[in-house]
Order: sequence, then structure tokens, then C-alpha cells
Amino acid sequence: MTATTTTTWLCPPKHIVVAVDFGDASARALAIAGVMASAFDASVRAVHAERFEPPPYFTLEQIGRLEAERRAAQQHAGAHVAEFAARVGGGTVTPVVLDQPPVDAILDAAAGADLIVLGTHGRRGPGRWWLGSVAERVVRAASVPVLVTRAGDAPPAGVFERIALVHEGPDGGMGRVYAETLTRIRGGVVSEGGTAPSCATDVVQQASLVVVARASERPSWVLTDPAARVLTSCEAPVLFVPGSM
Repeated sequence: MTATTTTTWLCPPKHIVVAVDFGDASARALAIAGVMASAFDASVRAVHAERFEPPPYFTLEQIGRLEAERRAAQQHAGAHVAEFAARVGGGTVTPVVLDQPPVDAILDAAAGADLIVLGTHGRRGPGRWWLGSVAERVVRAASVPVLVTRAGDAPPAGVFERIALVHEGPDGGMGRVYAETLTRIRGGVVSEGGTAPSCATDVVQQASLVVVARASERPSWVLTDPAARVLTSCEAPVLFVPGSM
């Protein structure tokens, strides 16, 4: 798996990457990203992964034909991404189609970005499966904030009305800064969810967005800890914020 080469990012974000698979969850991700882009004058790139791998027994002639089909399919996919983004995200969105596995495509496209937004098809259950495999791997590997959302049809701007902050460090660090910045979108408020090992379940359940701030010394997210068990029953989007910019 590749990782983002970016080690610095901006808050509020100026460059947002959204993963698109044409499902309801990615439509929700695009809509939320569109609200943020409008509020903070940010650019949005909609990234779709199309993987083409010829079978090992193909002849050179067959591989040549497949390559031509691949280029045509990518052009078609790019137009479809642009149409999908315009329909659900609004604003100006740049479509990007990459011939890579989804996780690698998202992380590579996020080089130079300030935020990744993606939908998840994960269901409630053990912490490690809450995000879904693609979203979990992106959260673990990304060096920039990652916002993960399930599908939904409520107004996307409402996501920023009631923000709960859950953190690993003593004061929330950059997670607190990010949460307070996001309240500017809708005049929202930040509620204290407490530290990760003992976060307040009622605060998390009532939130429209949960911000999880990672301590800077942690090498990676551990999604099976007590905080993850609380988040498995949370329907709100969750924004994972690294400990430093």
C-alpha cells in the first residue's frame, strides 16, 4: 500500500480529494465536500479507481486491444465521474480516474491535498470492520485528515451543526482547531466527547459530526480501542485528524 507523501496540510482545507465509486455513500461524501469547498473556497478532486489487468496468458496482440479498451473506458469513466460529481456535489469538481487499486488511488491522489473525504459501506460490528476495508486502510495510511461518511439524504450542511470532539491527547490538539474551524460553516457548536478510552457515548450519539483527534506520537490509528467501539454505533460522519499539520 502506498501512503500520501504530504506531511503538511491546511486547516481549513484548500485542496480536497473525494473517493467516488458511484454509490450512495460516495454521493454523500461529494455533497459534504462540496459544502466545505464552498465555505472555504477549496478545490475538489473526485477520484475513481479503474483497475485493468490483462490475464497472464494474453498475447501481445490481445494486450494491445485491451490497452485500447482501457483508454476508452477511462475516458468514459472520467466523463461519468464529472457528471456524477456535478449532480451530487455542485460547484467545480475535477474528475480523476486512476488505473490502481482503490486504496492506492485515493492515497496517491491525495498527495498535496489537505483532506480526504470518502464514503463507507461498513456496517456496525467489531471496531476493525466498522469503516469498511477501503476506508479503514485509508485512515490508517493517510497523513492528512480523513472524513468518513455513510450514505444519507439529510442536508449536507447540517453535518457541521453539532460537532463532538474525541481525542487521545490532553487537549485535542489539531482536532480541536479543526472542529472549531468547521463550526464556521453553519454556526455550529463543539461538544466535549472526552478522551478516547472513556469518551461520552451520549455526546457522540447526538453529534452530527464526530472529530477524532490522534495524539502526535501515535504511529497509526488503532480502530479496535474503546473509542472505536463507541463509534461503531455512530451514524454521523467521522473526521480523523492527525496530531500535527
